[in-house]
Amino acid sequence: MTTKLDDASWHSEGLGYPPEAGPAAGATHIGMFLAWAVLGGHVSEQIAEDAADDLAALRERRTTPGAFVLAACDGRLVDEDLDDVGAAFASAYYTGDEEDEDDGGLYLEDYVDAVSPGDGEPEDVYRVPDTWETYDLVGPLIDARFSQWDDEGRPTVLRHRA
Repeated sequence: MTTKLDDASWHSEGLGYPPEAGPAAGATHIGMFLAWAVLGGHVSEQIAEDAADDLAALRERRTTPGAFVLAACDGRLVDEDLDDVGAAFASAYYTGDEEDEDDGGLYLEDYVDAVSPGDGEPEDVYRVPDTWETYDLVGPLIDARFSQWDDEGRPTVLRHRA
């Protein structure tokens, strides 16, 4: 069964989305995570076959992470696009514990802390530019969280270090 972790339309069609951002801005944060997975070798064989040209463009930085997720993944992040390790990490870090509102994934929090252009308003996440400069700020944070997750025995929910 496929688990959808995120979808750009959930954002661009949701309440509080700044219309001036345009619908593609809802994919930027998804693309940054998926670009990390691609560059780290955590994509499934299926997407490697189905989106070979798009993956090559991403690896060569000829397309941006947000544009990649829109073109190759219809704006969605699903577990089937990731290998087993990538899917387990995404579940722990990107989504966290969906049953507990206070234990949501740390990814969006890290993302906003790293690149939000505003003063912490929720919609600022959609004003982050879809660029490789943004990825270069976010990618190392994901690497650090992956190391934390691995060091802690790959828990099902990744939390802040005590």
